[in-house]
Amino acid sequence: MSSDIRPRRALVARVVAAIRANADQSDRLDQLGAMRFGLNRTDTRSVEILRRLGPMTANKLAEHLGMTTGGVTTVIDRLEQAGYARRRRNHEDDRRLVLVEATKLAAQRENEIFGELIEGTANLVNSFEDGELLLIERFLNRVGELVAGHADHLAAQPARRTGSTRVMSRRSR
Repeated sequence: MSSDIRPRRALVARVVAAIRANADQSDRLDQLGAMRFGLNRTDTRSVEILRRLGPMTANKLAEHLGMTTGGVTTVIDRLEQAGYARRRRNHEDDRRLVLVEATKLAAQRENEIFGELIEGTANLVNSFEDGELLLIERFLNRVGELVAGHADHLAAQPARRTGSTRVMSRRSR
């Protein structure tokens, strides 16, 4: 029986390692994309959210980013200045209701930077059979739920500094 467990454990470990390696590459890609946009990562994440989900209020964007509305106002100001987003009134009667939307320049830049990857991903996904895609979809949804749940858990806890964080910050001064 123990001989059956070892290959299973090894397979599980390889899958977990692959997930972490993909997360590392996504992180690297996010950094490179931000550099190509000429923005910081929070700003490029904002552009991605606006492009994927469409126009939204600053409050909604702040929710997606896990920021305060005051903090996201600064982000939106930077995106407008760079030409990647604009504010527009959503209702003639209520001038306070403003939506933030990505511009055509944001779409063009996103295509320049990520277009080949998006196309390659679509081709890769298309290479799988329907049953495989259903399994992949289920897996990715469950991983996403797990990550979101963990993020929610961390967000609900007060941030604590560890001893190693203090040591590192002293050394970096």
